[in-house]
Amino acid sequence: MTETRVVTCKRCGDAKPGLARAPLAGEIGQLVYANTCQDCWADWFEQSVGVINHHGLNPAIRDDRLQLYEVMKEFLGLDAP
Repeated sequence: MTETRVVTCKRCGDAKPGLARAPLAGEIGQLVYANTCQDCWADWFEQSVGVINHHGLNPAIRDDRLQLYEVMKEFLGLDAP
């Protein structure tokens, strides 16, 4: 039986089940993994579609992806000290 990893989420402030693995590569993925609960990640995943469409972003393009990451960090509370 696998134990559920609990994190104190930066967005909602609650101690909740964390992600099973980093959702993105590199440092940004580790930041999300360490500080985001499953519920808030699901909220972001839904929100990200609107952000991509609203700003006309293409995540395959590095600059667009970096812009999306900045919005994601703000949404998830990862840019706060």
